[in-house]
Amino acid sequence: MRDWILIADDLRDLAPLGAPFRMMTTRDYVLRPGLLAGARPKIINLSRSYTYQADGYYGSLLAEARGHRVVPSVATLIDLQDRSGAEEALPDLEEALHKDAAKANTPIPERLLVCFGETESDAFRKFGRLLFDWYRAPAIIVTVGANGAPGVKIKRLKIAPFTSLRGDELQFFVASLTKYSGRVWKSPKTRTVAKHSIAVLYDPNEVMPPSDVETLKYFARQAEKDGVEIEPITRRDLSRLAEFDALFIRETTSITNHTYRFARRAVAEGMPVIDDPTSMMRCTNKVYLWERLVGAGLPAPRTVIIQEKARLEEVADILGFPLVLKIPDGSFSRGVKKAESMSELVELTNAFLEESDLVIAQEYIPTSFDWRIGVLDQRPLFACRYKMARGHWQIIRHREDGGATEGGAEAVAIAEAPADVVDIGVRAANLIGDGLYGVDIKVGPNGPTVIEINDNPNLDHGVEDAIEKAALWARLTDWFVRRLTV
Repeated sequence: MRDWILIADDLRDLAPLGAPFRMMTTRDYVLRPGLLAGARPKIINLSRSYTYQADGYYGSLLAEARGHRVVPSVATLIDLQDRSGAEEALPDLEEALHKDAAKANTPIPERLLVCFGETESDAFRKFGRLLFDWYRAPAIIVTVGANGAPGVKIKRLKIAPFTSLRGDELQFFVASLTKYSGRVWKSPKTRTVAKHSIAVLYDPNEVMPPSDVETLKYFARQAEKDGVEIEPITRRDLSRLAEFDALFIRETTSITNHTYRFARRAVAEGMPVIDDPTSMMRCTNKVYLWERLVGAGLPAPRTVIIQEKARLEEVADILGFPLVLKIPDGSFSRGVKKAESMSELVELTNAFLEESDLVIAQEYIPTSFDWRIGVLDQRPLFACRYKMARGHWQIIRHREDGGATEGGAEAVAIAEAPADVVDIGVRAANLIGDGLYGVDIKVGPNGPTVIEINDNPNLDHGVEDAIEKAALWARLTDWFVRRLTV
């Protein structure tokens, strides 16, 4: 595990904290880098001043240069120097503030203290967490308009040295610090302490998760052999994320839900993460994927982007029937329909346009199965054939009762999969990044065609790993470890 280290201008400043941390002066941390040579600590910078070129500023700046995770970050220090640096975040923050106030039926105070994402009043908990997502700082004072009237605006966000806090506010700061760095107070386990810890975000109630619970338990057993601890967390554990060294997201991702927030927080904490927020953003939008594939010269289905006033007759002339309609951010075959006629094209398009300003229309390529090439760190990880659900044209058939039927899956050795399919899959995934991806490919009369790039592909024990077995999970563990030991 990485060590927590508090730095302050004077170690006497830290006496009120009474916490079992390692402590250093800011001056020693800045001027004596050899004291922490070879370590990967987490730094909490509690200097008296964070102004530009002050010791506190250099403490955060050099922490980032040394590959140490640090709070507050330099970006936060710069952004909060004046109001203009926070303008991008203010609309989201003000919206969250008013939602919290409305839900709790309470007025917004003129002054809010937020410490490590925590607020003194539980009523504004979501606002506090969102503020910490934007600005990672030990303590921020939020000043709003007079009396918290409806429509009130945030007047100022100011980073506050904890040494300026007194009484109840200082006690609240200590409690927030304790919660943020909670792993320090856990009792040592009797077994060998792991070298690294990976949090696995999952939803125990998800009907079709990218990895089931038994798979995650298997991964934990395999990772333990390499000295890596796997611990499941849920959407309620965002405040605990800093306890871990890395994050592996194993629930269906979306940039509009908590998975994106977890990914952003992990990146802000300097943690390796799958799926990273950039990959999530790119893969969850099919318009972006199509543009990238076409721009890179990779085979993609003939596609027409439909807007509200588009002439659907022209769409039909270009693609013919049947054709496939998709909303840009659907997943697991949701938001994907097949139009067999002009009347179906009109009906389905109108329905989709109620959800999205854009609809994607693509040529229909009938196949009995789809290839999926799993790619990790820009190299093939697995190859699998996903069969169409019985009596259906997709690998998943969603029923009206909310249930779903899936076709079978068959893993194939990468060396035995078609070379052109593997090559195209890797090249497509590499357009996104160096994380974990699943590239869906159909092989039709004109050869392989990339249908989709998934940012959190299925990984189930006994399915995708049926050929590579434990070696697949060892590669996944190694992806995180290499990024934690550079």
